[in-house]
Amino acid sequence: STHITMDGAFERLNHATLQTAPVDAQVISLVGKAINFDGVDTATIEAADGGQVQVVQVDVTTFNYAPNMICEIMGSPLGNNTVQYFLCRDLGEDFDLENYNKLIQNVMKNPKYADIFYS
Repeated sequence: STHITMDGAFERLNHATLQTAPVDAQVISLVGKAINFDGVDTATIEAADGGQVQVVQVDVTTFNYAPNMICEIMGSPLGNNTVQYFLCRDLGEDFDLENYNKLIQNVMKNPKYADIFYS
């Protein structure tokens, strides 16, 4: 199997901001709670803002599903609330999704700070 490393800065999205992300244009980060996995290649993530996103082409060798685990999915937007899976990072049990969502909504998507995050 191919080992994929993801280094660098990636746009951090929630369910709402995923809706306007360019399809296949980039690698994105989606943080949320894993609420379902079919055991084969499709997972459902409840994003930080509560919306559900389908993650497809999941690699079972790098996705260690546990119900309600908080994780970061690195992938590519495919449209229709779907992200193509590249890799998953477990963020532990104490990760605060509500605060993370506030960061996305109030800071990262605020034009006032655009030069800091997307220069």
